[in-house]
Amino acid sequence: MTNWIPLGNAYEISPGTRKAYTVQGTEIAVFHVAEGDQPGTFYAIDNSCPHQGASLIEGEGCGTEVTCPLHDWNFDVATGECHDFPDFSLTRFELKVETGVLMVNGDAFGEPGPPENLFLVRYGAMGWVDHFSAEPEDDYPHRTAVLIETSRGEEVGEILSAAGQMEKPPTAAGTIIREFTPADQSTLSSQEDVTARVFQECQTLIQERGMPTEIIDCEQLFDQQTVVLYYLGSRMPALEILAQELNANYAWRIVFHPVDEAPAASGCSSGGCGCDDK
Repeated sequence: MTNWIPLGNAYEISPGTRKAYTVQGTEIAVFHVAEGDQPGTFYAIDNSCPHQGASLIEGEGCGTEVTCPLHDWNFDVATGECHDFPDFSLTRFELKVETGVLMVNGDAFGEPGPPENLFLVRYGAMGWVDHFSAEPEDDYPHRTAVLIETSRGEEVGEILSAAGQMEKPPTAAGTIIREFTPADQSTLSSQEDVTARVFQECQTLIQERGMPTEIIDCEQLFDQQTVVLYYLGSRMPALEILAQELNANYAWRIVFHPVDEAPAASGCSSGGCGCDDK
């Protein structure tokens, strides 16, 4: 079975741009190659030029071509081929987008080593529970509020327990950045009125349009740019349209998230609506 590793929300890499990710110690470069004015295709290769290690996401490029910023070696991001020196071609990594989350085939990286320091963390308005990795020296008591990095971005979690010694340590769902502070709470609280307005406006619009959807909860992420609306009902294009309308009215990114899906399914490349049928 393929080991798909989530990298983050696909919307983070708009058509014609690129971004570097580190996966099990390997830095890869992900390119979103545009096709006219339509969303394009994602490609991933080693980010390090085999000549002198320059970062390829810093190079210029057009289409599937990218040029090393140091000595102008040319690579095809779709194949990894080096046009100038074929013996120095790069590894290409398989990608897919599933419900808005960009994932890489982890089989290319070999067996991952177990995280050194795992904690069981509860997070999100729906109370998801999963394992998160921390720095080796970090120790968090039960019920400690922490700032975590998930596939959705930075958000708040609560420590339930240390994972302890496990025969087969699970893959971490994300990382613990640090303890959540009173200053962090003040930052979140200062935006509560925005969250409440988004929630109320969304409920009103859904009722006015007779949509078979019920908004049951709402939360803001710590990134200070994302509001997540949790809903009961089927996925439908009308929710994507509604998300686009709300995004135009607020400085925040509005995300619709089905209550019965794991956090990795949050967001979508067309605006973070959670309505992708893939």
